[in-house]
Amino acid sequence: MKEIFSSERRQDERVPIESLVTISDGQRFYVESMTDLSPGGVGIEALQEFSADSRLTMFFPLNFRVRIEGIVRWVCKKGHMHRMGLQFMDMTAKQKNSINEFVH
Repeated sequence: MKEIFSSERRQDERVPIESLVTISDGQRFYVESMTDLSPGGVGIEALQEFSADSRLTMFFPLNFRVRIEGIVRWVCKKGHMHRMGLQFMDMTAKQKNSINEFVH
């Protein structure tokens, strides 16, 4: 059974997931932990802190290589970790299909 995360601003169901994701800020690459995934975005727990409105590139290891641009919409410090919500940006049909296949 899928757990649904709700928020007034979210348009898509978020599916809990425990997986690594590689994030790049254009200068460095970071391997962080995904906590949930939806067709419109991803939740991440990271050691590296990114500010809201940061534009990042995410590389997903979902049985295939998926690269998607995103923007940090919110950040919350949780101990030494940073919990972030990223919204996918400018997705191609192929990227959308890849994420939708994984979510469903």
